[in-house]
Amino acid sequence: MDTNDMVGDDRVERLIAQHEIERQIYQMGYYLEDGNFEAVAELLANATFGADIIGRAVFRGREEIRQQYERTNVTYDDRGRATKEIYSNILVDIDLEAGRANSVTSYTVAQQPPGDSFELIVAGRYEDEWQRVDTAWRWADRYIRVQYRNNLDRHMHADQHPWTGDGRDTSPPATTPSSP
Repeated sequence: MDTNDMVGDDRVERLIAQHEIERQIYQMGYYLEDGNFEAVAELLANATFGADIIGRAVFRGREEIRQQYERTNVTYDDRGRATKEIYSNILVDIDLEAGRANSVTSYTVAQQPPGDSFELIVAGRYEDEWQRVDTAWRWADRYIRVQYRNNLDRHMHADQHPWTGDGRDTSPPATTPSSP
């Protein structure tokens, strides 16, 4: 086989891998919107899961991850989480030879619970690690980095998440010592 053909085949394989990974990222968003934590856990069945406030790889596998989502997320009858997951700036780095990949996804979550106004509630990054299992790409780790947030009380159970208030720093401004 000609070297140029191998490069071409490698490019096609890389594009297929990127498409498969991106499709799973978007599918995750739809499952989260619907509050379908069983399907979320299935996508993360062999992965670890964590977040900036609780640490990396705190939960492992389908059951622990499903239980964490059910424990922390508020759902509404016939509305799932009453959210819209908005993903952008997806970057995927793939090492075909090692069967590993990393991706980063910017996310913004908007919510409109029943009887409430529509608002953006949280934004940040998903930092994911992937591994090829047989011929399919599967999550190896999902890490959530929260960068901006409003009040999460209608999105997450207040006693089950570490974020309080609306995300704005309400501490008094630092004072500078006055000169004598």
